[in-house]
Amino acid sequence: MGNVEGGMAMAVEAVGMVQVLGYPAALAVADTLVKAAQVTLVSCEGIGAGYWTVVIRGEVADVKAAVGAARSLSGQAVISYQIIARPDGNLEQVLPIGVPHQPPEDFLL
Repeated sequence: MGNVEGGMAMAVEAVGMVQVLGYPAALAVADTLVKAAQVTLVSCEGIGAGYWTVVIRGEVADVKAAVGAARSLSGQAVISYQIIARPDGNLEQVLPIGVPHQPPEDFLL
């Protein structure tokens, strides 16, 4: 259903994650994600060995459309992706998927 805050129901936004190899590919995928649908870019994080994960939030249909557009990019191999339609509120406390996302202090580009 959604969270209740101040007596009004709020929609729980979906989470989309796309993993690629290389920073240029991450930038291209992030650009495609936000242009393809009404989604918010949450983070673009290097996870080691040249792999990057781009995280977005939005309505389920928008997240699916954006991830689909990113997967169809030629030359930007999407290694893996995941869409979570209704993430549990506890997930935001553990993973960096909240909006606005605060990057780790030691995060460097």
